Amino acid sequence: MKTSPYGAIAFRPDARRLTASAPSGELTLWDTSDPARPRPAGRLRTGRGIVAAAWSPSATDLLATVSNDGSGALWRLRDDSAPEGVARWAALPDRPRHVGWVAGGSWVFSMTGTGRASAWDIGSGACVGRADLTGGRPVVGAHYRGSEVVAVTDSGWARLWRPGRRPGEWVRLTDRPVSACTWSSTVLVVGGLDGQATCFDAEFRPVHTLRVARERPRALACADDGRLVASAGDNQAVAVGRDGSVQWETYLRPPGAQSMTIAGDLVALSAGRPRPTLLALATGADLAGGRS
Repeated sequence: MKTSPYGAIAFRPDARRLTASAPSGELTLWDTSDPARPRPAGRLRTGRGIVAAAWSPSATDLLATVSNDGSGALWRLRDDSAPEGVARWAALPDRPRHVGWVAGGSWVFSMTGTGRASAWDIGSGACVGRADLTGGRPVVGAHYRGSEVVAVTDSGWARLWRPGRRPGEWVRLTDRPVSACTWSSTVLVVGGLDGQATCFDAEFRPVHTLRVARERPRALACADDGRLVASAGDNQAVAVGRDGSVQWETYLRPPGAQSMTIAGDLVALSAGRPRPTLLALATGADLAGGRS
């Protein structure tokens, strides 16, 4: 799946801060403590433009980013002070598309759209591993499982890698092309071109299948307990319960959404506009009333 990295968003776990990347290469930090009135709270830029970001699962003020030139960076973002650059490293020789945390927040990994990955120890700054996970197969999503990085390809396969070791065996998730995927602490959700999404447990066993869209979903997000999956099409967001029932549908102004994430009781969507869209997870209501 070829999508622009610009408009990629990342929620802090407490849903009070949100980052959104822009075509200018800047990463804007938003204060979302009042979802009806999100406020800019700072800007970050490094390495010819930031393309992806991920908050630490263990330290709420740490953010990892990757940039167009292949570099990675670590930032300390306290609510009461200006952003502080903590570290920077030459993560990849190619342009990355994915970044995340491994080993409970001790390591940061970055990955290109074709599966080349590296991982770094944030304490020592040492590289703890490099690997080619997919042999050039396009990666739709990359996340972690404990101390392992998980890459999901557009052809329906997943592969695990523990930094410092060789990549593991391939895991067949689906025999259908994958257009989007997401994950929570309990499930991995893989969406197909037909609007169907399959949920897998931590061992990649299918749990259930849901219809999340009438057509190919452009973005997916899952509530942390796995009870709710939201899908963004060209002009709508749809939330589906674990039993497959539609919880709500919300119209999105064109061009819809390129990226979506959930934290707490909020859904954040971005299509590359300056201001992200915030929806109530329970009802789908646009909390900012459509203001841009």
